Formats: sequence, C-alpha cells, structure tokens
Amino acid sequence: MRSDPEGIVEASLIAYALGDYEAAAAYYSPDAVFTVYADTEISPLDGEWRGRDAIISCWHKIGAAFEILRFEPRNISTSGDTVRCQVRFELRHRTSGEVMESVARCVFEVQHGLILREREYIDVEGMRAFMR
Repeated sequence: MRSDPEGIVEASLIAYALGDYEAAAAYYSPDAVFTVYADTEISPLDGEWRGRDAIISCWHKIGAAFEILRFEPRNISTSGDTVRCQVRFELRHRTSGEVMESVARCVFEVQHGLILREREYIDVEGMRAFMR
C-alpha cells in the first residue's frame, strides 16, 4: 500500500466505494473536516462534518439514501500535500429506484499520512434536476 498523499486518498476512496466506511475513515485524521458543497434545499448532506465519527455518520446517510452502482476516481493530480480528483459516480435512489449519474470534484489535504480535510463539490444543477 502506498503511503504518499495520492495513495492515501485512493485507498480511502476504494474503501468508501466498497461501503466500508470505517476503513475509509481510518485514512482521515481524528479531527478531519469533510465539507460537501451542494444546496441545502435539495440535499440534506450539504455542509461540514468534523471528526471521523461525524464523517462516518454523513456517509451512512448517503448510503441510506443511495446505493452506489459506480464510483470511479479519475484525473487525480497531486501538488505537495494536496490531492485533487474527479469522481464519476452512478447512484440508485433507494426510495424511487431512479439512477443518478454525475461527477463530483474533490480536493483533499493530507498531512502526516492522514487526510486532514476533504472538500467535495457536487453538480448542484444535475442534483436539482434529479431530485425533482
């Protein structure tokens, strides 16, 4: 397993995609911050979560609402301790059965071998259209 910032982010994303939230969170600092930039009118997941337990709780909320059909990190680039990537995903809404496909932009800050901060930018207009 790689221990450089890109390897740490990739390992966390793989664990998340497999639904192993505890393993994914193990790559985060205990006081890490996870922020989702969406729109509170259409997504209850918009906002900031501080600490591993809060981040895992957020991921469980996402998992309760959506089944992950595809979750593919791509275009990964690293500059020092900052890792940027796009994540192409396909999710099935558990209530309606409808499938949403989109791309999110993620920016990770890694320090001392752990993710300190993740910022996730969602396609707000695509989500708004899906949630109608």
